[in-house]
Amino acid sequence: MKQENLQKALEAVAKSGITVNGDFVLEKHVEYEIGNVENGGIGIQVNNGKDEPIAKSDKDIKAVIEALLKAKDDKDGFIFRNKKQWWAVYRVLSTFCNYPKQMTAFGTKMKELKVDEVDGKRDYSYDSLSAAPKEVPQMATCSPSAWNAFKDINENYKQQYDVAEFLMHKLGIKS
Repeated sequence: MKQENLQKALEAVAKSGITVNGDFVLEKHVEYEIGNVENGGIGIQVNNGKDEPIAKSDKDIKAVIEALLKAKDDKDGFIFRNKKQWWAVYRVLSTFCNYPKQMTAFGTKMKELKVDEVDGKRDYSYDSLSAAPKEVPQMATCSPSAWNAFKDINENYKQQYDVAEFLMHKLGIKS
């Protein structure tokens, strides 16, 4: 493919408003190919809206987290009840909003946003974040968008699901 055509293709993708992520992979899995991928062409894998990162500003994320921390359920209790529910926040933001996947970096980000200190009982802590997936192992192996299947297992699963569902709804992520 000529350099000129490649440039036009890149410009068309850039103007289309879609999110493009590039990775080096050992296997070729593309749906649309411009040139030969192995020889420097472009391959596009379409994921049909599943787990694709969405662009949200830190200001937007902070506002959604603050709303979550104030949100009440139908029994007038907080949706976000305990420290371990930070894991659901972590999973949603790292899966869908390009937030850090490393837990320590995620904690630093929450401190930067000034949402880590709530009321003592619900403050962010690395220990509670890292312990939470052990209580909900089935959720740890899949995307938050699939957590609906596990919400009725026990209260721990329900609490993680409720937080994830609230965040995804506010962020416009389909579950």
